[in-house]
Amino acid sequence: MFTIADIGSKRLEKVLVKDKTEDPKRLAEILKSDVLNLLQNYMEVENLNVNFDVGLDGYKFSIDVEAKRIKVFGILPNKS
Repeated sequence: MFTIADIGSKRLEKVLVKDKTEDPKRLAEILKSDVLNLLQNYMEVENLNVNFDVGLDGYKFSIDVEAKRIKVFGILPNKS
């Protein structure tokens, strides 16, 4: 069972972690731009969403992509 001090300590730790990320929305927009540039080499992207969350365990990113089609590209070399 957690005491009030334990709960307060966890909340403070969470606030401090969030402060370190400064602006998670800006980071998500930068990631979205970089990921979009990469994915456009392989597909026609219609919609791209990047979500970013900071927790006590670290960072969590989720990327959802909708594409019209996959582009035709070269054959990967055999790794034999």
